[in-house]
Amino acid sequence: MRLRTTLLLGLLTGCATTASTSKTEAPAEGAPAAQPASTSEPRADLEALSTRELAPLAKQQVSAPDGSFTAEVEAEAAPTFQEQQGVLVLSVPLGTRSPMTCFVYSEPLDAGGAIYRLLQMAGQRTDIQRARTTDVRLIGDSPAVFAEALYLTDTPRGKAAGLAKMMVYTHDQVPLVCTHDEMGYSESFQRISSGLAGSLKSAAERPQAPRYFEFSVIRVEGHPVGFEKRVTRDASGGGRLTELEVSFLFPRSQKEMTVQDTVSTELSDKDGRLVARDHARATNGELDIQMSLEQVKGREYHYEGKHNGRDLSGNFTAPDELLGELGSSRVVREQLLSGKKKELTLQVYSPSASPAAPIPQVLRKEAGARELTAEIGALKMTLSVDAQGMAEKVTIPMGSMQMVQERVSVSGTP
Repeated sequence: MRLRTTLLLGLLTGCATTASTSKTEAPAEGAPAAQPASTSEPRADLEALSTRELAPLAKQQVSAPDGSFTAEVEAEAAPTFQEQQGVLVLSVPLGTRSPMTCFVYSEPLDAGGAIYRLLQMAGQRTDIQRARTTDVRLIGDSPAVFAEALYLTDTPRGKAAGLAKMMVYTHDQVPLVCTHDEMGYSESFQRISSGLAGSLKSAAERPQAPRYFEFSVIRVEGHPVGFEKRVTRDASGGGRLTELEVSFLFPRSQKEMTVQDTVSTELSDKDGRLVARDHARATNGELDIQMSLEQVKGREYHYEGKHNGRDLSGNFTAPDELLGELGSSRVVREQLLSGKKKELTLQVYSPSASPAAPIPQVLRKEAGARELTAEIGALKMTLSVDAQGMAEKVTIPMGSMQMVQERVSVSGTP
């Protein structure tokens, strides 16, 4: 049996163009470009420009030309649509020098890869001074990542500063990328683009609600750098199908980010044993891991795929039962949280760490009622879990810094 495909390779490998992109040109899929226009007036007060914001504007109705979606957005006048290179482009006049431009895609987007390509394309024609994520949030039931790039560009009058603001909204039915290229208006852009995303209504039939949903925000030293979205659905025979979407945008320097997007689908049986897993990861928009695992019989599994450019295929026999995420949570609940044991060693399959064999995960109960430590190879972390044994908060040391993944939304029952 094959799991349904959850990763679209074309979106991860990308098709970003190196051609100059004007305001009316639609960028390649997954890589809409910031518009590096000069936004500084002669002798303008840069600080004053940087702090400009907009009062709330009147709501304007938006309807896709083909009727595929409707929405509403704050705007100074009626928004307009164009179709460029197969991408629907929405221009939203704000009463400022530049409009907010949004690109509506027909296929899913990966948040990290889209932001990375935006920054790469902006950097081709400008001198980026600072690139960073500014917020990660859940809008409806879909993640939104906000970022900005402060840059310098040459003009006939010398250097001019600009600020490209970006939002990637990974909605399953109406994926959206919005940009605004003008100094200031950072909070206004977040408000207006969030309002647009939250009002989207697709004409397509809405998928059945999952039995369980959770969303976590990843922060480094308190700064938002990514998210994890987990959805669990019923499978035949009392099993569970769990879909995981993770985007991580780590600041490599003040001007650059390293990004990773991961999508995985896991099937477990009614007892929580792992039956199959599809796992794919892209780093900086390039696919570097794509592995599939299937149970052959009992503890014997077959794996195949690509890992960092190498073709891999083979079988392994796990030294103990190989559990899925929900099975692991059940064991934590029944063994550690109940007080029956203070330490557990579970076998887990982590394709990024070990694509050809499971690795042991050591879990230890700490003094707190639901506090654990975990070790997977050299990686050590602390966990706070809920009553079901599922992680609410994970803290991972990163040298002198800490990365914290914390659940901010949850619904349903695993």
